[in-house]
Amino acid sequence: MQNDLLKETIEVTNSDLVIPTHANHYGTIFGGRVLELMDLTGAMAAMRFANEDVVTASMDAVDFRKPIKVGDMVELKAKVIHTARTSMVVKVDLYRVGKFSSQMDFSCRGYLVFVAITSDGEPREVPTLKVLTDEDKKNWGIGEKIKQRAKERRVRDSEEY
Repeated sequence: MQNDLLKETIEVTNSDLVIPTHANHYGTIFGGRVLELMDLTGAMAAMRFANEDVVTASMDAVDFRKPIKVGDMVELKAKVIHTARTSMVVKVDLYRVGKFSSQMDFSCRGYLVFVAITSDGEPREVPTLKVLTDEDKKNWGIGEKIKQRAKERRVRDSEEY
């Protein structure tokens, strides 16, 4: 049974500057660096929501749309969009921000599943997300699909190994 505590989501924002060690030979940010930043920012949103430590359980597909070059800044926005008993789905959007401009260009989005844990590493219940707006309802539905796909992958993988 999920926790009876209802809680509104919060948005966490994180920024970084793309430096040469973060880039490939084309001068654009490594995809792995983007995933690292998304994981970190998503974890902060999940921890603040749950008031607990979290671990990453899964990451859904991430499609890169705009290149981000050395010298660009990136801004990430993350928020919990779905909760289950011990897990949360977090939506993370990443934007490219030019060096001398406040213009933000959408680059990619990822959905990550985090599990709240105790100091012993055991799963711990999380608050139930309050779904208030039509956007919240849409995001909740997306979160349900993300959780279902993750569950199907776990079943498929357990059959293969």
